[in-house]
Amino acid sequence: MKKLCKVLLIGVLFVALSGTVYAQENHGNSLNVFVKFGDNSSISANYEFSVAKDITVSPEARIWFSGDNDLALGVRGDYYFDRLLKLAEPWDIWGGVDLGFVVSGNEYKDDMDLNIHIGGEYKFNDMWGIILELGGGTTAAGGIGVGIHF
Repeated sequence: MKKLCKVLLIGVLFVALSGTVYAQENHGNSLNVFVKFGDNSSISANYEFSVAKDITVSPEARIWFSGDNDLALGVRGDYYFDRLLKLAEPWDIWGGVDLGFVVSGNEYKDDMDLNIHIGGEYKFNDMWGIILELGGGTTAAGGIGVGIHF
């Protein structure tokens, strides 16, 4: 079962990275780097690709500062609420889900994680923004980070 989930995750990542990307203003083509805090302190990064209006998909990596869980690789999907809330630049608000595999040095502790999150970003200019994100689930924690938009 675990191997099947890993194959499915790799397939989703392949589709996300190689599929057609639709042009969308202000969402996608963004590198987000977070420092996560709480019981699961870590650093994580994801790169967003726009797949539909107000929807992005991102490959994601996370490294813990301590503990048995060394690395998590996964994918996340986000829905941007900007149009629904009639938010103007420089604000973005989103919610989403992420799914990944936690890989540790102990082969018996490899596991799958599933989390939900909600976040917001304030963009200082066309390239830089500051992000606050909160979440819950298997390995989720709150985080603060930067968004780099290309």
